[in-house]
This record gives sequence, C-alpha cells and structure tokens, in this order.
Amino acid sequence: MADSLSRSLARFVDNLQFDNLPPEVPDKVKASLLHGLLGAFLGAETSHAQASMELVKLEEGRTDGATILVDGAKATRCGAAFANSKLMHATNQSDSYRMLIHPGPCVIPAALATAQIERRTGRELITALAAGYEVEARVAGDFIPSTQARGFRSSPVYGTLGAAVATAKLLRLNVDQLVTAMALACTFAGGTTEGPRSGGREMLFHEPNATRNGIMAALLAREQVRGSETALEGAAGFYNAFTGNNRGHLSYVFDGPEQVSLDSVVSELGERWELLHVTPKLYPTAGYNCPVIELMSDMRSSHNLPVEEIEKITVDMNWLETTYPSPAFPNPERSADAPAVGSTHYFTAYTCVKGNYPPLRTRIDPGDGSSEEDATVLDLMKKVEVVGHRNRQAFAPRITVSLSGGTEYMGEYQGNELEWNFATELRRVRPLFGDMPWPSENLESVAQIVSGLEIETRMDHLIAQCVKLEGFA
Repeated sequence: MADSLSRSLARFVDNLQFDNLPPEVPDKVKASLLHGLLGAFLGAETSHAQASMELVKLEEGRTDGATILVDGAKATRCGAAFANSKLMHATNQSDSYRMLIHPGPCVIPAALATAQIERRTGRELITALAAGYEVEARVAGDFIPSTQARGFRSSPVYGTLGAAVATAKLLRLNVDQLVTAMALACTFAGGTTEGPRSGGREMLFHEPNATRNGIMAALLAREQVRGSETALEGAAGFYNAFTGNNRGHLSYVFDGPEQVSLDSVVSELGERWELLHVTPKLYPTAGYNCPVIELMSDMRSSHNLPVEEIEKITVDMNWLETTYPSPAFPNPERSADAPAVGSTHYFTAYTCVKGNYPPLRTRIDPGDGSSEEDATVLDLMKKVEVVGHRNRQAFAPRITVSLSGGTEYMGEYQGNELEWNFATELRRVRPLFGDMPWPSENLESVAQIVSGLEIETRMDHLIAQCVKLEGFA
C-alpha cells in the first residue's frame, strides 16, 4: 500500500539534512529570511503591529521565552511568533508563492522562535525553513485558486502547515509525530476572504494566527496524539474541505488544465524544489502589482516615454490577478475596470510618470483616495487598461505603451523575474538601508549574519541585531 501524502512528506522532512541540500536551496532560504527580517523592521512602525506586540507582552510575557523582534521583550513561543509574524506582514511586503500564499510570515517566525528556545544551530534553522517552505508550497501548488473559490484565504490555510512543519523539524519529531503535526495543522487551518472581498481588515491577523496554530500543531504532536493518516487526501480531509473535493478537480486555475493528480504533491521530493519559485515583495502592495511596477520601471529606463504623448497603456495579466481575491468573490475596488488609487492602473501610471515606485512608501490599498496625489498620475491612470488572460502565467505581465504619433513600446515578463536569490535580494534592498527606521550598521550586520547563517551555533547573535538599541528612536 502506498504511503499517504502526509507520510510521504513526513519521510522527506525527517530525512532532510543541511549537507544534502542543493546549494541554491540554502541560498534561497537566506534570501527569504533576510527579506522577512527587513519587513519586520518596517512593520514595527505600523499601529496594528505595535498593538500586537503590546497585547502579546501583556498576555503572554515570559522572561525565559522567545524574543519579540524590534521590541526585545520575551514571550511564550507562540506569543513571540504571533507578534513577529504580524511585524513581517504589516506593510504587505512579505514574500509570495503563486501570488496568493505568503510563506515567510508563517514559516520564519515559527522557526525563529523555536530555534531560539530549543537552542538550535544556523544549519538546523536553514533546514527547517527549507522543509516548511517546501511542504507548504507543495501542498498549495495548483490548489490555491480553488481554495480561494471556497471563500477561504489561501495564505493562512497553507501557512498553518508550513509553520507546523518548520517547528516540527526543529523539535526533531519522528515520522509518526510529523504525520500527526500535519494532521493537526489541517484541522487548525482557517481564514476567509470576506475581508479582502469587502474591505475588512481581519486578514491583517491571518498569518499571525496561522503561525500560532502551526506551532501548536507541532507541540501537540509530541504528546503521542494520533493524527489522521489521510488528513490531506481523505474523503473528509483537508483537500475536500478547502478545495471542494479530494480528486484533484480544480474550480479555477492560473493556467492549464482544471485537473491535477494529488500525486504531484509528493512527486520528485528533494529533486524539484518549489520554494525556489518564491518571490519577495519589494513594494507595499499586492504581489501581482510588483512585477507590473518592475516591468514599467524597466521600460522607463530603456525608452523615452513622453507622458504627455501617451494615449493608452495596456497591461495584460493573468486573469486571476484581475479578480482578486477570487472570481467567485471579487472585490469591486480591485476590478480590472476600476482605475482607482491603489489599483494596478494606479501603480502602472505612477511608475510611468515617476520612473519608479518607492519601496518605503506607506501602503496604499485599492480605493484609498488622496487629494495629494500627483494630478499627472491620476490623469494617466485613466488611460490604463488592464486585461486578464487565462493563458498567461501569474507575475508575467505584458505592458504596451501607445503614443499619439502611433509609436508603441512593449515590454514583457515571463513570470520568474522576481524569483531572487540572496545576492539579488541584498543588491535590491541595500540601497534602502539609509532610509529605513533602523541603524544602517545593524542592517548590514543582519545581512552578514544571514549570509553566513550556517556557521552560527545559536540564534542569539542574529536576534540581538534585530532588537532596537536603547536610545535609538
């Protein structure tokens, strides 16, 4: 009898060792870790992140616990991870896999808190992060749009599994315990798309709660609880609940067939690494806007685009990127027909006028109006047409700029341009250090430690650089 999906994944995680990781995997993990930590420094400036830190300190403060980043106070493992997840996701600049899940704010805080408490090495942290990212991406895969179509927000649903696996690896759970951890994570997963659909803000706490639930799943698995062997693919299991069936039939797809084999979840484990397709979000906006900003910036630097002569800008995107959070539950403020401040139309026009978009600018969501917006940007925004295509990959926009004299300029991405390694991540974020709310020397130290994380015997050195120094405001 073939192993269940959970057991196949558990064997993979149990056998995973740092020395056996392909070099590109630790490198990618380091890029994601650096991005997450920098995001935490930015997130600490937001009111909702500050409120989360204060709540955790009040309710779960513990002198021998894990460290709340930036603040420096200690709390329970779950409490510190909850607060740190909130920090990493507060400005909407975390990482992304297939547009709709954000592994970093779930996997990194769970792993970092557990590595600190269990006194694990840098090599062990890297391996656990790789396990958490890979399992989350594998389980999510082509199923993400179908989860959204059920009214669930994919990021916390799959993020609970990622957090559970990373924690379980650092707790050194055996295969049976790993199966139970995943079964509990399947049961603890949740989060709806009503907020993204209607403008509610409850999604700001989806990832933090998923992180906490994933940690609890791993901790409870140590107690010899028996988890469902077929928690993922069973008749009443995870896939049936969160995608509508356990047969691999998909409600929606980014592109390709609407049927997938569940065997694809565990095929080529250790050979094909899905985590390599994670993309960091440099800009404080929805992930699908980031490649639009990047491509428009590339076109501005390559061509003379006189704004006053532009008659039309056409942005061709994947169709699901134009119907967020789902075609089943679209948000009218994010419609491809709604050129408003914070929309794809807006970011296209802003970048075309200014030449770039500021990564450290305050987050703007669709529908956020402002009388201080540049009139030229607002005028050009009305000339932007966004078109969704079913045969176009996600994060692969094509932009066509049409001038009044008949001249056209076209640029196009293939979908992998933002899948940065550590060197690219550092090259892109380092110029921002001087403007970040954190001492540049500390930021350089964080980058250096993450770069050589495998030589760290404990997490104390890294965490110390992520705590605000006395006297620094």
